[in-house]
Amino acid sequence: MSARNRRRRHTAPTPRALSVREFIYAAAGASREPLGGGGRYEELLRQLADGPGGAGDELLAVLAEALRQAQARHWDRHEVHRQTERRLGARHGGFVRALIDGERDLSAWGTRQGLSVIEGVACAVEVLALVLSLPPLPELGGPRSATPTAQDTRMLEKVRALLAKAESTTFPEEAEALSAKAQELMARHSLDAAMVGAGSPTGDGPTGMRLPVDDPYAGAKSILLHEVASANRCRSVWSKGLGFCTIIGFESDLMFVEILYTSLLVQATSAMVASGSQVDRRGRSRTRSFRQAFLLAYGMRIGDRLRAAEAASRLAAVEEHGVGLLPVLADRTAAVEAASATAFPDVVSRSVSISNPAGWAAGRAAADLASLSGRTQVPS
Repeated sequence: MSARNRRRRHTAPTPRALSVREFIYAAAGASREPLGGGGRYEELLRQLADGPGGAGDELLAVLAEALRQAQARHWDRHEVHRQTERRLGARHGGFVRALIDGERDLSAWGTRQGLSVIEGVACAVEVLALVLSLPPLPELGGPRSATPTAQDTRMLEKVRALLAKAESTTFPEEAEALSAKAQELMARHSLDAAMVGAGSPTGDGPTGMRLPVDDPYAGAKSILLHEVASANRCRSVWSKGLGFCTIIGFESDLMFVEILYTSLLVQATSAMVASGSQVDRRGRSRTRSFRQAFLLAYGMRIGDRLRAAEAASRLAAVEEHGVGLLPVLADRTAAVEAASATAFPDVVSRSVSISNPAGWAAGRAAADLASLSGRTQVPS
């Protein structure tokens, strides 16, 4: 080796020590590697937990910055909480809830949860890794109304009163008549809102909301939501990996979609569970395929009923408002289509298959008996 090369070797710079923040980001990256990067993750956690007392403060500061960045990617903090809980579990979800509520001391939070120092640090690091990995979401247009108007509130009270009667009666015909009346009220309310908005120089435009669609049978549930949304002049896009559907439409329609989907999902689940377990001739379980087919058939049959009810309400509204309602509805449909195409330019459609005819038949039968009134509370 020449003297020149020896001098180069002896004068090589000493590696710089990592800062606390760099340790945090390194630990977050290692937490997502297979088997923790061969023990690298555990070693980084130990160094953070055994390091200076400011590691907890720095972790919370980095998390606050990551949450602001997620918000810039259109993630609401409550949606971040739900993603954390469904991917990492209740402990991590509780930590995010504490952050939202203003937690400022990682050590104190860990102590209240009965965690060791390293367990508290691990929880914060794993939440950070998840928040950093959240993809950008499409902007949903204008903000939704924070609270219903006085007119909306009165309408919802009428719907809830009709629903209470429908659920308490023991006569199916009476329940169906009450439910149909509630459906008619909401549909007419939406059509009247369209005419009022058309007459306003600053009429509202399409906006959006995200509704959870979780397993089991998330695909079938997303089809039910799609049918409810489509029948009410909205568009629904399922984000399978994120566990939710994005609904785009006008506020008066979104309000009804949310109420009705929640109600129909509860009714469908109750009817599906009441069908009990299913087995084939050899005694093998067919419960999963039965329930998948049940929910698919239920959703598609509900779509048929809703479109028929909406068409009847539209004809009645045209008699009251005149044929001027039709171009208003056409304009709103075009606006929703344009907003949906802007938010999801690369959306793809997927087909579904049915492997259990009994489940399909049972689902259609349950949909024929379902109440279309909607309800706002879901039993635990």
